[in-house]
Amino acid sequence: MSTPPPPPFYRQWCDVDGTQITLFCWVEQVRDDPEPGILDSRLYQRGQVIGRGLQSIYVRFPDNTMTGLPPQVLRVLPDVPDEE
Repeated sequence: MSTPPPPPFYRQWCDVDGTQITLFCWVEQVRDDPEPGILDSRLYQRGQVIGRGLQSIYVRFPDNTMTGLPPQVLRVLPDVPDEE
């Protein structure tokens, strides 16, 4: 018997690979999003998750800018980048 998928609430904060995005973890923007306001200039840049909104993950990048991004454009990094 297969296990049913988790309710949508648990998937709300998952990255492109289905990994749970937790506060203070490190992520990388790996995709563009068709929504207006998503900066493709942050593509492949790494940052630290510092908060969550209703639809966005708030990421602080090394230059101390904060950007709200949808979780589906992010990938959780396994460890802290060397720059920090």
